[in-house]
Amino acid sequence: MSEERLSANGRGTNRRGGLRWLLVLPLLTMGLLFYVPTEYYVQRPGSAIELEPMIEVEGGKKDEAGTFMLTTVRMGEANLGWYLYAKMFPDAELVEKELILNQGESDEDFVKRERAVMDNSQKIAEAVAFRLAGYDVKIEKQGVWVMGTLDGMPAKDVLKVGDVITAVDGKKTEEAKDLLAYLSTKKVGDTVEVTFTRDNQEHKQKLKLAQLPTSRGPGLGIRPDDKQQITVPKKVTISSQGIGGPSAGLMMTLEIYDQLNQTIDLTRGYRIAGTGTISADGTVGRIGGINHKIMAADKAGAEIFFAPNDSEQEVSNYKEALATAKRIGTSMRIVPVKTVDEALDYLQKLKPKQS
Repeated sequence: MSEERLSANGRGTNRRGGLRWLLVLPLLTMGLLFYVPTEYYVQRPGSAIELEPMIEVEGGKKDEAGTFMLTTVRMGEANLGWYLYAKMFPDAELVEKELILNQGESDEDFVKRERAVMDNSQKIAEAVAFRLAGYDVKIEKQGVWVMGTLDGMPAKDVLKVGDVITAVDGKKTEEAKDLLAYLSTKKVGDTVEVTFTRDNQEHKQKLKLAQLPTSRGPGLGIRPDDKQQITVPKKVTISSQGIGGPSAGLMMTLEIYDQLNQTIDLTRGYRIAGTGTISADGTVGRIGGINHKIMAADKAGAEIFFAPNDSEQEVSNYKEALATAKRIGTSMRIVPVKTVDEALDYLQKLKPKQS
């Protein structure tokens, strides 16, 4: 009898141990999925955000029958779980980290760079919109914007994303081309004094020039952009809600111009989404993740979507947008644009929506 009880108790213990493992294994698996990193970022559809509540132009009209919307992409580091998800479902896309982050760039620097680029895009959108509306716009060159630094180069531990280089050896550097032209007269190993501003404070630092990894010439090892002070005759307030990057340039231009235009409502009563960078001459540029933006716009009920028509590319943004629209079965009209003038021409010829 005693041996039978011990045997029965043994089977019960093994059974309980097995149950515990059945409970623990899924938890361990979930832990692996969510905490094991990969070398990828994952992109997914973001949101389509109405611009009228975000942008306010002094004295501008705020009575659009329809709405202009910017579109976003959700992006984050892909753990093993997101990696597997992206392999199975078309609404998620894996992008190698090296295509997102500059060499040696931290996540914090990436966020700073994206916000700086968004700020620059806002200012250019203001300039383009006001000029289209017939206003004078003042553009002052302020220096060379630091958009990143390269590992192992002189600027790495001295300059930060958002710094503005205003002079080298006392010579003004109003644009990136001025900086590059001056440094081209120097040799690897030469020391130069860099004057730069950070948080409205001026600093000076001597740096020894090093061989650039992408050319034979000497350099500081920065990713430069032009910093400009753009002044428009009316106050413009843009609440970008932490959105980064330059891809809202076209849609912000249209919203600002529409608020300045007192004669017609450019929306014509439609829900109009879109994407594309904006240059000072009104050119609309290519962006990333347009497939996700099409899905976000469709979910938000957009009826028209402006897509950059960068036809010089093998597969243009416009063609990518068309393919995604067909795949998801949306009735949204995809409109190709190379310039803001093309977008305005389309809107001005558009028949108002019947209520």
